[in-house]
Amino acid sequence: MIFDVLSRIEAAPRQNDLGRGWAAELADPLWLLGRQWQLGEHMGEDSASPVAVDVELRTVPIEPLEGQPHLPPAQVPAEAILECEPNDWWTVGRRIRLGRTVATKAEDSGLTLEPIEAILLDDLPPPYDAMGRSGFDGLKLWQQRAALGLDGQWFGTPAPPASEPVDLWDPSELVYNGRFPVAGTSLEVERHDGGELDWFSADAKAAIPATAGQSETIHTTPGRLHYPGAPLARWWQIEDANVSIGGQGPDRASLATMVLIDLIVSHSNDWFTFSLPGKSGEILILDQVQVVDAFGDAWPVEPPDDWSLFATKGLDRHALVLWSTARSPIAGPLLDEVIVGIDEDSNMLWAVEQIVRGRSIAAGLTSYPGRPQAASDAERPAFDYVPMTQVPAHWHPYPVDEDVEGRRAFVQGRVMDLAHPAGELLAPPVSDLLNDPKGGNGKPLHRLEPAAVPSEGLRIERRAMLARSTTGEPILWTQRRRSRLLHPPAFALRFDILRPY
Repeated sequence: MIFDVLSRIEAAPRQNDLGRGWAAELADPLWLLGRQWQLGEHMGEDSASPVAVDVELRTVPIEPLEGQPHLPPAQVPAEAILECEPNDWWTVGRRIRLGRTVATKAEDSGLTLEPIEAILLDDLPPPYDAMGRSGFDGLKLWQQRAALGLDGQWFGTPAPPASEPVDLWDPSELVYNGRFPVAGTSLEVERHDGGELDWFSADAKAAIPATAGQSETIHTTPGRLHYPGAPLARWWQIEDANVSIGGQGPDRASLATMVLIDLIVSHSNDWFTFSLPGKSGEILILDQVQVVDAFGDAWPVEPPDDWSLFATKGLDRHALVLWSTARSPIAGPLLDEVIVGIDEDSNMLWAVEQIVRGRSIAAGLTSYPGRPQAASDAERPAFDYVPMTQVPAHWHPYPVDEDVEGRRAFVQGRVMDLAHPAGELLAPPVSDLLNDPKGGNGKPLHRLEPAAVPSEGLRIERRAMLARSTTGEPILWTQRRRSRLLHPPAFALRFDILRPY
């Protein structure tokens, strides 16, 4: 006969006293010490808490982009510096207001402005389009002030910018590229798609010399690290309801997830922070960091060699890049929207204008003639000419050209309207997103690099953005931004055929 003996621990539901539960009694403390020995917890150092930090640092300013001295990185967000366009200062309101102001002052001075088309308001985005040709354009008057004999002081204070910013948009790659000079080297931003631009978007061309920058010695006091949702430092304290370990997202306002989890599950009260006098628009180089503990011992601190959370490629591991970014800027309505993609069936890249200068585009069809009518059966031809499929309006083809400066590229083409006896080319693109300022004079109006357009296509948007500088002044710029589509624009395109009947 076999007997099974089972032993199990059960809770005592009739226990009326909660005191023993809160006491957290241990039946065998020696066992707990043994487990700590097995896990290596007895191998710690007899160190003390830090009480002081001595830092030798250098600050190296980041200089403005070439051609944009009026946009200092110490004040203007990096997005506004890299994404700005010429004439961003000239909002519609300023164009209307300064046009009226300058016209009034010119009349008071005995100078009469003729209402010619070259200086009148025209082609305004909605809802200002109703004011077209209703008065003088302040931007056009400023650009032609010398020829018209206008006094620059008539435009008031603050005066319009003496020079316009450089457009850093690459129309063939549909990205931004910029270079910030700094201490004989530069911080380079390559292939920026538009939108958020942070310190990790830039790479250094070379390391900063050891003699560059302004040196300073800082003596500060460290403090314990606190953040929203942090657990309490002692295990016998009741946690706050806001503690959510899984709710800590790895965004740029928090530490990396792996460090955060290690911080929460072990040594949560062993992390300390100290402040540094860093400013936006400069590179902070920590040449030497020394921590003094409560016993008076000094401990030098060095960043690890194999990893870092805030390292910049090309810079020394002691360097930190600081610049201001536009957090949650106000975005205006779409000024231009274009979708670009490759139609595999027709082996053609199409660029489709959907919004141009604030107005939605209706995708109508072009008209082609039908089969010519024969005078009699004897004159009837043996074949019927069937033109190509009608191309929707504002669809612009980009056939492949094998010889564009020695490279293969998609080059902007034109569709011909066969409804006219001699044929007539349809209108070219209106949106500035499909124009190259350097085109013309025998060069293609616009071309696209094949590697710039993914298989699923792109959406290119252009809109006004508003943020504030570090001094509180409003900063307005026009942003172009690219994003991927789910599928490229395509339709059943068929080229001209002769069909027997």
